[in-house]
Amino acid sequence: MTTIPLRPLWELPQSSLGAALLWALRRRGAVRAVERRPDGRHMVATRRVGVSLGAYVFWPDDGRGPKTPAGRLVRAHELGHAAQSARWGPLYLLVVGLPSVSRFLFDLGHWRLRRRPWGRYYDAWPEDDADRRGGVVRAPDGARRLAGGQSPLDF
Repeated sequence: MTTIPLRPLWELPQSSLGAALLWALRRRGAVRAVERRPDGRHMVATRRVGVSLGAYVFWPDDGRGPKTPAGRLVRAHELGHAAQSARWGPLYLLVVGLPSVSRFLFDLGHWRLRRRPWGRYYDAWPEDDADRRGGVVRAPDGARRLAGGQSPLDF
């Protein structure tokens, strides 16, 4: 992702929500670390939250940082959503956010009813696109991994 001079305005709706979420998580003591990237995005390591909102990319960190395979995978996926945000701008919350939240809620309901993961969360829009943009690939058995060990968006 390149720095776009008008990106803060282009992504204002989701960045506003991201700033509010960062404030709320800090008040609850749920922020582990905040890293400001050269492109202006804030990588926010949290205890449990994974969501990309404009200039704020939240990812759940187990305390070992993005050096673990699971940490790199989640960061890559959320950076894929950040690329979607840069593409869709003010439409991101409708075009990406609404379907993503719907898939999350379905997955959560599936877990509560069946006591097992849904297993199809990453199979359709916008999650499959976020994976692709973030450098996450699928093995024939459906397992997700990072091609090359790191997202091309994570610099």
